[in-house]
Amino acid sequence: MTGCGSSCGACKFLRRKCTVDCVFAPYFSYDQAATHFAAVHKVFGASNVSRLLSHLPIQNRSDAAITISYEALARVHDPIYGCVAHIFALQQQIASLQEEIDILSVMANSSVGAAGCGSFLAPTNSNNGIELPNLQNDDTRIQNYHDQAFGLENQLFGESNLNTLEKLLYGIDQEVSFLNHPWFNQA
Repeated sequence: MTGCGSSCGACKFLRRKCTVDCVFAPYFSYDQAATHFAAVHKVFGASNVSRLLSHLPIQNRSDAAITISYEALARVHDPIYGCVAHIFALQQQIASLQEEIDILSVMANSSVGAAGCGSFLAPTNSNNGIELPNLQNDDTRIQNYHDQAFGLENQLFGESNLNTLEKLLYGIDQEVSFLNHPWFNQA
């Protein structure tokens, strides 16, 4: 039971009086608790969740309530895939970002190696009459390579990919506000 005689979100949803030993009170006592518990009740059932929470050690109940609420809200939002859709989107985002990191590291390694070679202009050795070749053509080739690399970088970070990234992050920003609830911060 929460302070000042008010019921927890679970008891408000179930339209019952919240008692001192209510298993839901520590985890569903915030502004949107009733709506979140409605999703939990719809997906898992109140008695199943009550039984699950009461069988867990007290130190694990908060994590279980957070997980159950998150999964229930995800299942209500996407009845087929639930939270697996979010996990898949995050895995796709990780793979895409890893590809970008690999491409950028190759570009960085190439530019470091190319910068060392490009600044070298071979002097003429007058002592023995052997003339070393001039590397100006290599400088032009390196400049073309950099132009191509920056074109690739613009493709990677250009505005065309923002829509894809926004689509990936669409469902995630809704859960960010979900993380600010008081029961999430409890140990």
